[in-house]
Amino acid sequence: MKLLKKSVKKFIYRMDRNMTKYHEIAEQLSKQIINGQFEGKLPTEAELARQFYTSRVVISRVLKILSMKDLINVIPGSGIYIKEKNRRMPTMNTESAGLHDGFSNSMKNKGKVTSHVISFTIREAEGEELKKLKLKKGDLVYDIIRQRLVDGKAMKLEYTMMPVKVIPGITDEVLNQSIYSYIKNELKLEVGKANRIIMADKVDAYDVEYLDCQVGDAILAVHQVAFLTDGRPFELSETRDRYDRAAYFLFEVES
Repeated sequence: MKLLKKSVKKFIYRMDRNMTKYHEIAEQLSKQIINGQFEGKLPTEAELARQFYTSRVVISRVLKILSMKDLINVIPGSGIYIKEKNRRMPTMNTESAGLHDGFSNSMKNKGKVTSHVISFTIREAEGEELKKLKLKKGDLVYDIIRQRLVDGKAMKLEYTMMPVKVIPGITDEVLNQSIYSYIKNELKLEVGKANRIIMADKVDAYDVEYLDCQVGDAILAVHQVAFLTDGRPFELSETRDRYDRAAYFLFEVES
């Protein structure tokens, strides 16, 4: 009986590891497809298996996921073709809906990221900020509005509140670079998970001015509460993306 239990545990471990593997590969390939890193076709199953140091069985499962997401079309004997609608601009902001590591990191190797600080104040927390950031009346927050650009092109508008006592020392210099790099490299804090609500919205006056939108356009709004790995909430934010310059991936992997 003990031997049987050990065998079952090993089988479950291998199964879980393979599920994680093809989930990771599917997410990586989806980003590369959207970012235009392939010329119309993906490499063969055998080539992908060698590239990702895995088996063709795992790659076959990955391709099924990408097909379900309407990213590719597999034609037996011909190849793995990228659907035309998924060939987007290489500077498009692509992120996992479940992961969260800052805009600068998500845009690595896609262009030069710069920031324009529209507003930066320190004030007392109020309303939902007290509850969602686990603050007490009188605690201070940074109230930040930033425009984010890639190679001079407007990509994102960020409205951010952070508790001063959790993330001390934010300055204009930090805001003009990367807050997340400052948190990790200077404060030596580890960024954990985030709760996100992603929804469509109509543009407002700031979107028109800072995202080059037209009146009547739609934008993608991401409402977020982000946490450090120790469980402390450190960010309450709304990020507004142009509909044609951002994509978020959410994979539901079946066992």
